Amino acid sequence: MIEKQEVQELFPTPLWIVDLQPAAAAALNAKLKAEIERLIAPRPAVPAGSNWQTPQDLHTRPAFAEFTKLVETAARGVARFLQIDQYPMTITGCWANINPPGAYHPMHHHPNNYLSGVYYVAVPAKGSLILFQDPRGQASMIMPKPRQYSRLTANGANAESKEGRLLIFPAWLKHTVPANNGQSERISISFNLMFKNFSETMASPLWDPTAGKEG
Repeated sequence: MIEKQEVQELFPTPLWIVDLQPAAAAALNAKLKAEIERLIAPRPAVPAGSNWQTPQDLHTRPAFAEFTKLVETAARGVARFLQIDQYPMTITGCWANINPPGAYHPMHHHPNNYLSGVYYVAVPAKGSLILFQDPRGQASMIMPKPRQYSRLTANGANAESKEGRLLIFPAWLKHTVPANNGQSERISISFNLMFKNFSETMASPLWDPTAGKEG
């Protein structure tokens, strides 16, 4: 007869959520929104369902220094959690997105980076979500419908968008942002992080060719 039955969750996919204090978020977001508006003015025409984006170098601009420091601080916390803080990371790209009502982002990921993330400057009153796709390619081969979906049976997960919230996740994790169903614009800042000097310090083979050999 059965003596014991347990479940182990293998290969979890982490999502880090950082929420700023409301007063700090309001002050930072006001400055970020004003600068983003300045960068895209005058706004070019975009097709229905599309959005406006800034250049990808916001992390190099003095006006975004406070935001850059926030991202770097959060990234160091992630690195400590993963026990890889001995390998410094740097922001490789940082850009703002302005999604008017009806605009969305299709499913995508961020190649050639280790971590990616997003920070929410303005979110419509109806709220918003970011949706993540199950990265296990074969997990959908057989999918009986459970009585209630859980993190063990769903093929996707979501996180709530919230002003002053910063999310960090693996750059390979595919994600999408549904259409903005609110009456106001959704403004966010996306970013990527990669290890400094990756090819010089980390890209060599992990195995030791001399292991197990006698000298």
